[in-house]
Amino acid sequence: MERSAAIGALLALTQPTAGVFRGAAAVAAGVTRKQLTALLGAEVIARLLPDTYCVRVVAPSDEQRLRAALLWAGDTAAAAAGRSAGAHYGLKGVRPHKPEIVVPRPVRRRHPDVDVYFAATLGPLMVRFHRGLRVTGPEATLVRLAHRLDDEAFEIACEDARRRRLTTMPGLRSYVDRYARRGQRGVAPMRALLNQLDPIHASRSTLEIKTRRLLVASGLADFVREYPLDWNGRTYRFDFAFLTRRTILETNGRRWHDDPSDYEHDHEKWSVPGRHGFRLVLATWDKVTVHPGELVAELRTTLAA
Repeated sequence: MERSAAIGALLALTQPTAGVFRGAAAVAAGVTRKQLTALLGAEVIARLLPDTYCVRVVAPSDEQRLRAALLWAGDTAAAAAGRSAGAHYGLKGVRPHKPEIVVPRPVRRRHPDVDVYFAATLGPLMVRFHRGLRVTGPEATLVRLAHRLDDEAFEIACEDARRRRLTTMPGLRSYVDRYARRGQRGVAPMRALLNQLDPIHASRSTLEIKTRRLLVASGLADFVREYPLDWNGRTYRFDFAFLTRRTILETNGRRWHDDPSDYEHDHEKWSVPGRHGFRLVLATWDKVTVHPGELVAELRTTLAA
């Protein structure tokens, strides 16, 4: 096979795999080992892992590195896990430092560029195909992330999964109750978070999550989430309602309004609490992240009024 034909064979081989291929698969397609060495020297291809390569015409990406790791694992049962699975689901704020995969325990593969963990059985991981790759199920992925991420980052990822209906609160509780083992990493922080989150309404933004965590840390946890108030035939839901003290804290993450109707809607919404005898405090990104003490002081003053 001539060099141009070898390159064509590799491009055809890697079209569905983000440019990644195994050397053995290239040989099966008619490319010789000598040609692979020559293409490597000419920087037409690059070696990512043992006998695992990519064509340089395809831009490097997390997906490419993950596909390379799965091919290198050499077992059809291997699946993306942890931060790699979370990133593949598109969970907010989740990005792997290097590919994370899970393989059946008899497989013994290790490499410094791949985070590998071994499972006695893959059943509890609920492995499935998602956008062309084998990944652990959303619930199993979140339990793993509970161990991998700090508390706030984990809550952001978990609420994003709920908001996008990748999972539900009953689904998470059922998964933990069925598959959790004593001492299993991630189970304790998962249970702790489930006990704190609203069982019905997922947070709609990172700002809401940061605000909730600030309120709880400040000893102001006697709120109701997504409290409904009706006006003129419409129902408006408010982020945090302190019912006994007739105060609502509403997050406002918008820095500007491109749509005038959107601007009018917000002002109409913010006028509703006063019509029901509630005082309103607005929590902006700057207040929550830069001046949290001032926001808490303002809220305490309003609560005490």
